[in-house]
Formats: sequence, structure tokens, C-alpha cells
Amino acid sequence: MPVLEILQLKIKPSISPTDPSILTCLRTVRSSLAQKVHPTHSRFFCALEDPALIYVFGLWPNVATHQAFLSSPLKPSILSPQDDLLDFNWMIHIPLEDEETLSSTLEAPIVAIARLHVKGGEHVICHKEITGQYGHMLVERTKPFGVVEGWRVDKEAGSEEQVVITGWEAKEDNMAFVAGLSKKYPDYATLRDHWEGFEANNMRDMEK
Repeated sequence: MPVLEILQLKIKPSISPTDPSILTCLRTVRSSLAQKVHPTHSRFFCALEDPALIYVFGLWPNVATHQAFLSSPLKPSILSPQDDLLDFNWMIHIPLEDEETLSSTLEAPIVAIARLHVKGGEHVICHKEITGQYGHMLVERTKPFGVVEGWRVDKEAGSEEQVVITGWEAKEDNMAFVAGLSKKYPDYATLRDHWEGFEANNMRDMEK
């Protein structure tokens, strides 16, 4: 199954987040991947809350193809342009069933990402029930952009992670929507009871 790679990088402390060489470096890696491995059509986003954080979204035919590259002799030469500028934070994969929806979501002026570490057992069931109940509201609120969500496929044993990517006109729209749901619907506010951890950021496209 096609997967979406989600990669978080951090700009080294000695490098300014506005340094143009960062985007040049990312584009070089994307071009090298397309020529030598697989065209990932990667997109690059900078977090509004922390400009030192960069998110990369790339397309792969499956997790095995990406993992094969990461263990291949090609990896050091292709990724080496990043070494002096960026540090690796984390990387995950989620299933990608609709590339068109992803494209629509990533075209939004502001893109939000939430990485949810869900407790196991009944907590996963409760989490899915609650998010399923209010999911249509999120889809309606983010129009004409999209919502991309999925459960991590390269998870560690005993862990469950869901990722939700949404498109917005402004960061404030995202924050107001979430706050409104929590205030109006008490059961939605209990979502956090089923999480072990939560990470979220609003982002802008670095190539716009």
C-alpha cells in the first residue's frame, strides 16, 4: 500500500531558520531521490510555533521501499547535503489512500499536523469512537482543503499512533475549531484521557 512518509528535522542551532541554503539543501535531496531511488514529490513545511522545526512529507509505494533505501549504500551520498544544516528528530509512515486529498490539504495557507500517541486496549476503541463521531465536522470546517489521517504502520510493539493533517486559512481557525468542540461537546474533551502523548504544530509551505 502507498504510504506517506512524515519526517521531522530540526535546524542546527548555529544556522538561522531564514538561511536560504536550507531550502536549497532539501530540494537537492528531493531531486537526488527522484533521479536515483524514487520520486517522492516531497513537500517542505516550517512550523509556526518553532521555526527551527521542518516537516517533510514524501510519497513511497510502501514502507519496504523506503526502508530499503535507508539501509542502502545510496543513503549517505543522497542525504549528506543535510548534515551541516539539519538534525534528524523522527520519522513515521501512515497509509495513503487518496493522494488528491493530500495535495488539497497541503495547498492550504496553513497546514496543521497532530501526532497522537494513544493508549492501548479500550483507549484505542474509545479514541476511534470519539474521533469518528466528530470527524465529519472537521471535514466540513476545513473545506475547500482536506483532512488526511491515518494510523502509523511502522509502529513499535505495544504502541498506537494516529496522525491527522488538516488545511486551514489561518492558524486561529484551527485553534478556534478545536477549542469550540471541547467546550460544546464534553465527550470530545475527554479525548486526552486516552492519550499517552500529543504533539501538534501549524505550518507554512517553505516553497510558497
